[in-house]
Amino acid sequence: MLREAALTLGYYAVPLILTILIESGAAYLCGLKKEEQHALLLCNLLTNPLLNLILYAKHYATGTGVSLPAVLLLEAAVVLGEGFLLRQLCGKQRRYFALSLLFNTLSYGTGLLLAAMLF
Repeated sequence: MLREAALTLGYYAVPLILTILIESGAAYLCGLKKEEQHALLLCNLLTNPLLNLILYAKHYATGTGVSLPAVLLLEAAVVLGEGFLLRQLCGKQRRYFALSLLFNTLSYGTGLLLAAMLF
């Protein structure tokens, strides 16, 4: 039971931590202000666990993974959701949808690369 709980925690914590590190670094390099970086952190704290919960629930319910088109559709929903939230939280002075696409592409691509190297 404890082992299963640790694995489940890792399933959520590792992608969340990596996403925060990658996207925060990219946001800093893109010149986002501290308030915008904090808003991005809040978006990641909302969308990343939700996305992973959906993926985990699908795998748990069916015993199979999610197809690549379905994952890309979910990632597109995350990009749109984060872009919308950033725009609502920070105003209209930046292209938050484009930034969300950039940040999520970086974190998703890094995740794919790490998974390919580790598994």
